[in-house]
Amino acid sequence: DVSQSIITFMHADGWKYGRNFIFMDTLFTHAGQPSQTNVYGEMYNYLTLGKVLGKDLSFSIFKDINATVAVNAGENLASGSKSGTRAVLYGFTVEFKLPHVKMFTIDFMRHNVLEPVAMGTSWQMTPVWRLPFTLANTQWSLEGFADFTEGKNAKYVGNILAQPQLRLDVGDLLGHSNHVFVGVEYQYWHNKFGIRGLNEGLPQVLVDLKY
Repeated sequence: DVSQSIITFMHADGWKYGRNFIFMDTLFTHAGQPSQTNVYGEMYNYLTLGKVLGKDLSFSIFKDINATVAVNAGENLASGSKSGTRAVLYGFTVEFKLPHVKMFTIDFMRHNVLEPVAMGTSWQMTPVWRLPFTLANTQWSLEGFADFTEGKNAKYVGNILAQPQLRLDVGDLLGHSNHVFVGVEYQYWHNKFGIRGLNEGLPQVLVDLKY
């Protein structure tokens, strides 16, 4: 068992022709492995076809489609053991409009691992969701994502990473909704890093401050 604390910075914004999303994790190990600090981040840029054309492309449950590019990078900052991952992703993202669902998208992207050892390219599919709901006059949401990544070769097999969350809007109870959240998250990673048989299950408590 490994005990860690994670501090995450996230940023999202929209612009004339699309949107951007960035996050950076800093992971501090407390027990279960040598003391170390790791950083890992991802950056996504979405170019929305409907905005580029200036047209409403929605039809039935489909809202819009995006051209998507992303960069993933990580580093182990432990002295004498620097290692990390580098990956570039490119493809498209479909946006859906579903009843009672605030957001539901699916990325269909080519996943190209570059470093520390080039592993090749395969498909990755990532649904992302946010479902708000009210319970006893309190505001909650079910949200998260799941990466389904194909294997690339014998050293990088297919893997699944999922992080569902249940959040309570604590700020709403204090008269400042959409600013302070507490909740739980469960991270499940099957064949972590593409390594066959390396599986991870992590229950986590989260506090989220939004500005």
